[in-house]
Amino acid sequence: MMGLYNWRNFWLFWGSGMALFIYLVISGGVLETVVAPNGILDHQSAATGARVDAIQESWAAAGLLGMARWGMIGDLVFITLYMSGGIIGGRLIWQLAKSPSLKKLGLLCVLSYFIFGITDYIETISQLIQLVREQGSDILAATAAFAKPIKVASWIIGTIAILVALAWRWTETRT
Repeated sequence: MMGLYNWRNFWLFWGSGMALFIYLVISGGVLETVVAPNGILDHQSAATGARVDAIQESWAAAGLLGMARWGMIGDLVFITLYMSGGIIGGRLIWQLAKSPSLKKLGLLCVLSYFIFGITDYIETISQLIQLVREQGSDILAATAAFAKPIKVASWIIGTIAILVALAWRWTETRT
């Protein structure tokens, strides 16, 4: 297949996204403080500007604001790579599958990764604005906290769906 939708691009985007995700998880522990024992996860869940301020003040006191900014920028890169890879993979499976059920699973991948990307962008951009301003916002904090469970659910669904679809597609092409 020519163009953007090919297996090479799927593996490039999806694999790079997964590798960056693993790196961000491993390196994210540096943002853990007494106020934010779960680091960036506490910032994502902080539903009020006051809670965001407390977390960011704890990071500032520990000299971690720069690290938090880079982590959020890295998250934006991850979102772009992983969402793009998932959509490419889902579309390829939908287009190439012989089984109608596998085609539907491909469409589920496309939808899940699209929803994941939109909600994670909303969450991360809401966080990053507060971090750059060094001031929490009730509206932005509530927006990020609202987006988080949708993001997590769509990430889990998309990841499981793409892995199942890839295995199913592999068996379909082997017969």
